[in-house]
Amino acid sequence: MWFSNLICYKFKQDVTYAQEDFEKALEQDIFRPCGSQDITTFGWTKAFGKHGQMLSHFSQDSILVCAKREEKVLPAAVVNEMVAEKIEQIEQQENRPVKKKEKDDIKENILATLLPQAFKKSSLQFAFIDQKSGWVIVNSASFNKAEELLALLRKSLGTLPVVPAFANYDLDLQLTHWLTEFSAPEGFAIGTDAELQEPDDNGAQVKLKQHDLSSDEIKTHLENGKRVTKLALDWRERVKFVLQNDGTLKRLSYAEALKDQNADIPKEDLAVKLDADFILVSEEIKELLEDLTKGLGDDEGLAS
Repeated sequence: MWFSNLICYKFKQDVTYAQEDFEKALEQDIFRPCGSQDITTFGWTKAFGKHGQMLSHFSQDSILVCAKREEKVLPAAVVNEMVAEKIEQIEQQENRPVKKKEKDDIKENILATLLPQAFKKSSLQFAFIDQKSGWVIVNSASFNKAEELLALLRKSLGTLPVVPAFANYDLDLQLTHWLTEFSAPEGFAIGTDAELQEPDDNGAQVKLKQHDLSSDEIKTHLENGKRVTKLALDWRERVKFVLQNDGTLKRLSYAEALKDQNADIPKEDLAVKLDADFILVSEEIKELLEDLTKGLGDDEGLAS
């Protein structure tokens, strides 16, 4: 429930979802376990797991959803070894080379044989929709995984007119300016972690952890033309995170006072606590993002 990585999108128009219609839409793509010949399956599961009954959880202006992925685990080394053994057997017995198409067919047959006995592993992917301000927030560190969840949501709903929230900002320029001036926007303080890189994509990188980012050493790197690609920030002493130049917010950590706000809710009322935690976290994230957007200025950032 405590989102640890954020990939953020914004609706291009106002949206309002009715809970009953939204739930029915998700039911079209409900999660199902892998069948004997499935390598992976992906679908919606209960937002609160065993503590809830619905695929979606509506609370105030936000909607929580959870996608579940199940995958068959087939070690590539094992498959490749079996394929190589089969190819060698054919070449020796029939005294001929095995061509690529036949190799591909051999591999497919071996996979079909192994899949029913393969181990399974599963993972959950959470996201929430803020209907009031138009955010879609995916709890992921990977754009690929976030886009998979959005694709599933788009399939269920029929449409999902969203764009990456920070795509039009020159975040390299913004982060570099903040660190050069050692001054973040109102409500934010610069932390102790950062990554700097020379403008060339293959240029040298400097990774800093628990470092005094106001030091002369950092100023020298900046004067020599390195740009900031990642910067640790502290928002109102409530949430710490790392802002990356691709627009992702990673390694979120929440102040203990914030995490303890719902600690007095009895364990037997876990569904109530989950709802309270979701309200708390989603409201904090929305406030953080509104402050961040305000601090970044218009969509062209400093380049404007």
